[in-house]
Amino acid sequence: MLSIVSVAAEIERAELIVHTNGYHYLIRAKINAPIAAVRAVVTDFDRLARINDDIVSSRVLERYDAKTFKRRLLLKHCLLMFCFDLDFIERVEFLPNGDITTHIIVGEGNFRRGETVWRLQAIDAAQTQMTMEADQEPDFWIPPIIGPLLMKLSFDDEVIETAVKIERLANADVQ
Repeated sequence: MLSIVSVAAEIERAELIVHTNGYHYLIRAKINAPIAAVRAVVTDFDRLARINDDIVSSRVLERYDAKTFKRRLLLKHCLLMFCFDLDFIERVEFLPNGDITTHIIVGEGNFRRGETVWRLQAIDAAQTQMTMEADQEPDFWIPPIIGPLLMKLSFDDEVIETAVKIERLANADVQ
């Protein structure tokens, strides 16, 4: 018997606002997979490279307790002739309401500050709404004018790639 999984992650909202000190983004997507499977994919921190080609590595550096740890997430993103190495050293925390938060650890990595909230909510037994909102300030040079423009041009593609891969992986893990 052949099982076919329909992959049709739907991006409901994707916004990127670049400002003087950094950027803010909001992503909301409907993932056609159960919430437990989606949560398993996005919290598999040692294998996050599966959800986006820009992720070079992700690993837990230190555990503070059962719900809080220090993580390093390395990304390499190239836009035309500009490449950015993003080195996130973050405190990750699982909140009682199910949200996952990250906070940049100042003085480590290459961000001055930043926080991200991942929120997963069951739409029904087979669908999950995934929301990710972040405000980040890099500690590296982004070329003025062209940098923000290039970021905005690649943002939608990155969002789609990530949502589709999360959905595929979540469905593969369910079977």
